Amino acid sequence: MDDRSVSVKEYWFARRFPLGDHRNAMAPVHWKGWLVSSIFVLVLMVAGVAFAYLGATDQLMFGVAEFILVAFIATSWFLLTSRANGDPVRTVAEYKKDKIGA
Repeated sequence: MDDRSVSVKEYWFARRFPLGDHRNAMAPVHWKGWLVSSIFVLVLMVAGVAFAYLGATDQLMFGVAEFILVAFIATSWFLLTSRANGDPVRTVAEYKKDKIGA
């Protein structure tokens, strides 16, 4: 079998803690992971500004509903993206070690 025919999955996120640890956090290790994280933070910031504006214009309940909906959608998207593109075995420390050694 030719090595070029085997595709290697490109991981955007990796585990923060080694296998066996009860914590399941992921962190970005690729520029695409950092982009996903930045978009998530930016969307929450925009939703927060919209919430503040709606609260200042006496539409507080609409602002609360808007923020909850946007936060739920953004969080769901972020978690699904990080799980789909996350390395379930290697840790962030291993990625950093490989990058320095390369």
